[in-house]
Amino acid sequence: MNRNSASRVKPVLFVLFFLGFGVTVFAFVDLQWTHWVLVHTEGPRAAGGADRTQLQRLRQSIVNVRVTQCGQGGEIVGTGFVVKPGFVATAAHVLGNQHDCDGAIRLIDHQGREHRASLEAIAPAEDLALLAVPEHTLPALQLANTTTYESPGDIVKLVTIGYPLEREGASSRDSAAVSGEGTLSRFDREHNVFVTSGLNLNAGNSGGPVFVRQNWTVLGIARSKLPNSVGEGIGFVASIRAFESFFREKTGQDLR
Repeated sequence: MNRNSASRVKPVLFVLFFLGFGVTVFAFVDLQWTHWVLVHTEGPRAAGGADRTQLQRLRQSIVNVRVTQCGQGGEIVGTGFVVKPGFVATAAHVLGNQHDCDGAIRLIDHQGREHRASLEAIAPAEDLALLAVPEHTLPALQLANTTTYESPGDIVKLVTIGYPLEREGASSRDSAAVSGEGTLSRFDREHNVFVTSGLNLNAGNSGGPVFVRQNWTVLGIARSKLPNSVGEGIGFVASIRAFESFFREKTGQDLR
């Protein structure tokens, strides 16, 4: 290559280098902008299909329940939810032996604030409990018409929000979790419970709300699940209609 040809090639290589550098910078900036948009807009959906705004609204009504036990029993940790201003539903077994020693009942809301509650009523046979709380600003969840789902014709998807495997010292904001979707299998009329399949009912979910995925109304209260050795992913949910009857009997009030 002669000297004139080399002098012409150098500017071309110089231009190509800066064009490549510019394209790389542009691609990087565009990627960062796209990431920001995805994180800071309401487009992304949370686990269970709820968007961020809807999930935040539901969490305002769901509390972490901590119950002091007699003797050296420590605390039992579970979930509860507001059914009416001043009243929180949970499962009776979350109370443990609290009624024997009047142990403290603490509720931690979605903002990490603590509320002291008292036991208003309990029905161990149905695994239902009603807590009274002085704080009346926590909103109530919308309840389902459960008769619609006692003989379902179509597949009914379910989701629960609560505090599974809650870690020691974690705040309610850190540990609140949405389960993956499960489905409604059948309604056991003898025991007033819905039998579910695939719903993640783990330790700490007890007492929490189980939602109908289609409309985010509360079908019932998470009770328990069968050991995997007996039946994998099979859970039991107390009907919210049974809780309504329990609430009316103990308080003389209606939930709706």
